[in-house]
Amino acid sequence: MHSWKKKLVVSQLALACTLAITSQANAATNDISGQTYNTFHHYNDATYADDVYYDGYVGWNNYAADSYYNGDIYPVINNATVNGVISTYYLDDGISTNTNANSLTIKNSTIHGMITSECMTTDCAAGRDTGYVYDRLALTVDNSTIDDNYEHYTYNGTYNNAPDTHVVDVYDMGTAITLDQEVDLSITNNSHVAGITLTQGYEWEDIDDNTVSTGVNSSEVFNNTITVKDSTVTSGSWTDEGTTGWFGHTGNASDYSNTPTADDIAIAAIANPYADNAMQTTVTLDNSTLMGDVVFSSNFDENFFPNGADSYRDTDANVDTNGWDGTDRMDVTLNNGSKWVGAAMSVHQVDTDGDGTYDSYASGTDATATLIDIAANSLWPTSTFGIDNSNTAYDEYDHVVGNEVYQSGLFNVTLNGGSEWDTTKSSLIDTLSINSGSQVNVADSRLISDTISLTGGSYLNIGEDGHVATDSLTINNSTVKLSDDVSAGWNAGDAALYANTITVTNDGLLDVNVDQFDANPFQADTLNLTSTTDTNGNIHAGVFDIHSSDYVMDTDLVNDRTNDTTKSNYGYGVIAMNSDGHLTINGNGDNDNTASVEDGQSEVDNSGDHVAAATGNYKVRIDNATGAGSIADYNGNELIYVNDKNSNATFSAANKADLGAYTYQAEQKGNTVVLQQMELTDYANMALSIPSANTNIWNLEQDTVGTRLTNSRHGLADNGGAWVSYFGGNFNGDNGTINYDQDVNGIMVGVDTKVDGNNAKWIIGAAAGFAKGDMNDRTGQVDQDSQSAYIYSSAHFANNIFVDGNLSYSHFNNDLNANMSDGTYVDGSTNSDAWGFGVKLGYDWKVGDAGYVTPYGSISGLFQSGDSYQLSNNMKVDGQSYDSMRYELGVDAGYTFTYSEDQALTPYFKLAYVYDDSNNHNDVNGDSIDNGTEGSAVRVGLGTQFSFTKNFSAYTDANYLGGGDVDQDWSANVGVKYTW
Repeated sequence: MHSWKKKLVVSQLALACTLAITSQANAATNDISGQTYNTFHHYNDATYADDVYYDGYVGWNNYAADSYYNGDIYPVINNATVNGVISTYYLDDGISTNTNANSLTIKNSTIHGMITSECMTTDCAAGRDTGYVYDRLALTVDNSTIDDNYEHYTYNGTYNNAPDTHVVDVYDMGTAITLDQEVDLSITNNSHVAGITLTQGYEWEDIDDNTVSTGVNSSEVFNNTITVKDSTVTSGSWTDEGTTGWFGHTGNASDYSNTPTADDIAIAAIANPYADNAMQTTVTLDNSTLMGDVVFSSNFDENFFPNGADSYRDTDANVDTNGWDGTDRMDVTLNNGSKWVGAAMSVHQVDTDGDGTYDSYASGTDATATLIDIAANSLWPTSTFGIDNSNTAYDEYDHVVGNEVYQSGLFNVTLNGGSEWDTTKSSLIDTLSINSGSQVNVADSRLISDTISLTGGSYLNIGEDGHVATDSLTINNSTVKLSDDVSAGWNAGDAALYANTITVTNDGLLDVNVDQFDANPFQADTLNLTSTTDTNGNIHAGVFDIHSSDYVMDTDLVNDRTNDTTKSNYGYGVIAMNSDGHLTINGNGDNDNTASVEDGQSEVDNSGDHVAAATGNYKVRIDNATGAGSIADYNGNELIYVNDKNSNATFSAANKADLGAYTYQAEQKGNTVVLQQMELTDYANMALSIPSANTNIWNLEQDTVGTRLTNSRHGLADNGGAWVSYFGGNFNGDNGTINYDQDVNGIMVGVDTKVDGNNAKWIIGAAAGFAKGDMNDRTGQVDQDSQSAYIYSSAHFANNIFVDGNLSYSHFNNDLNANMSDGTYVDGSTNSDAWGFGVKLGYDWKVGDAGYVTPYGSISGLFQSGDSYQLSNNMKVDGQSYDSMRYELGVDAGYTFTYSEDQALTPYFKLAYVYDDSNNHNDVNGDSIDNGTEGSAVRVGLGTQFSFTKNFSAYTDANYLGGGDVDQDWSANVGVKYTW
């Protein structure tokens, strides 16, 4: 019954026992700390016959002289170099008087070779099984290296003038640490170990089995723990590295070839198929590196019946039990920035020739779908099939019935704390948990896991020729990314990502950034794109991003969220794409309407699927932004098509995207979602507002010149002179298309003189204006510079009628910048020249000796001509001739208080009706867009002029103008003049 004690072909741990190596009897164990020590020696003298002798057993040196149990090496090795093989075979002998710890410590040392638990000589003592097999080994490797590079002991000499040569091969004994006993292995403090191989070397026997009444199952478990901290574990070697080389250099045991070879294995845990107990191994890496494959071999326990057996519990011969099995486990956890490069392989041993001896491996652990008195503990990637029923014509045997199985062992991988796994070859595991900023990268390799979950800002990146398959993929606040060079095909095995169910939630992202013409980069039965709600009521939605792909999804799109904000299940999933992307949702093709399908005729994966192609609530997000493109390039373009008339999914806009000159958002129309044109983008709004803003500056200059001429007619006598004036104001423009806020500050200087003639008193002069403007709206910003030159005149006739006039030239420079909807910074600049004029006709009606009321009318116009230009985001603005006319009817009223011949104060009030006529359009990206500002407004103003002396005076006024497309919230004019 206990044939498990046969040597395992896979482990090769007992090879040394056939080497005919003898050992020296040792009276005392050697403390080799601080030394260089060799475990193999050659002797040929009067004491020792011609042979190779082994001196590498570790022991505690507390037994009688010449005792095997003393060993050769004291099991605390510090600051030493050991060449060869160290064996723990005698470290714990099982003698009842033994009180020593079963421990071996290697510190600050180099082991040029390996550590094994096997007998290394032909004369090993028997009888050590009693205690040895039940006492765990504590093996500590601290700031040390075990390189597995010692492959042969060779001796070439002479004896009695004849060649004396010997060789002992140890390259095929195992890796750096190769044990068949339970172990607590600690590798720490910058240690380097080239391979760890653990096998199940003993058992706790069951009593009989479950088919007889006396059967008792042993619940013992063969446990191993491997802890790696701040250290490195690499692959080891099972072959002679000296047989190949490059340019004269041979390989090392730690070399990784990424080929199907045992030499790439870094950690192996091999359960014994003849044992009655489970073998469970826990591997934990902390800020460490694992370079190589991890192999987990698991078979059913000896007293397990995968196809069932007849138990003793009844008198019939029916199959009614599976027997006993302890579930093997391999749990690998990477913490604190650890990194692993390699494959995770689940295998089981097989007997290929039927001789009763396991001699090879097959993929996957042992598994059975015949679940009699055991429960399923895993899923089978290639599905489970029915048992043929001889009473039916239907072929149950060839049809899928599910995926649940009982496996002999489970292989689980967990990454925490920013750790990383770069997969190679083909990995087959049961669960993969990627947490707290960790990442798994799959390229040129395959990864199959029953379940995959990501949390806490983690990543699963699938690159070129990478393939991931799972039953359930959960993306929680993390990202699964398919790069644009992934492989794709229509078969499940060809897809870069296959999953029966994908759940994306809590700001998670399924990022399918694939080529437009990829066949089918990911395949799923159901995509559950849903959301969570935090304690503050904020929605955290999962996102499915297809970028610019024209993607056809043969998957049901589902969630249980509603667009009714009053409901407790309000929420949504987010579908993200660029404006040139397109998503067709076909659904998975399953529609099991149980009422109309005969019992037993529906396929197993259709069962209960009453879902249309899309159901639930979604928001559609447009991710790209560009200044290029006309309205026709975007407006009404289809983004999503749901190929199912029964779909009740709702779609709404998640954002607005800057596309060309306008923003666009998603809009649902039946079973389609299209782009809907909205308002101008920030940068287009600024570009189109510039001519209007230039006009505002010019209007302020017009008011400044007008104030100078008005003041010349009131107060003390004005014979012309020099003057300087500050002007400024704030404007808000909104014509229903453009919208802006503008602040202006400037200065004008002028000089003029008084001339009498033609029945009038004339003021004739010239002025120069310099202004800066700051225009903005949302993220848009324009810095404005203006320079102007004026000639002006005023004729005041004897009948108190006056005519003011001016001509001007202006140059405007505008620097524009804004942020696009995707955060991209955009800028540009434009220059324009303008000619303007102003004419004012009025009558000064004197009220007494000091008062006046002046009705007037004025006309002014500015004619701008700008160059064509292009913004940094490729929005094109054609050169525009922008014409603006202002018509004003109003009245001024004031009174002059004279204090002396040289001093006077003239306060005044202004009220006017203003009409701006600026019917303009500009071509942007080939579209004509209204950027004229016009309409009726009312002007209200107050001002005062004070003459300090006969020749020097100061003046100020303030105005409000509101009601048209441009409101002047305030303007001010403060100046001084010196009269000749």
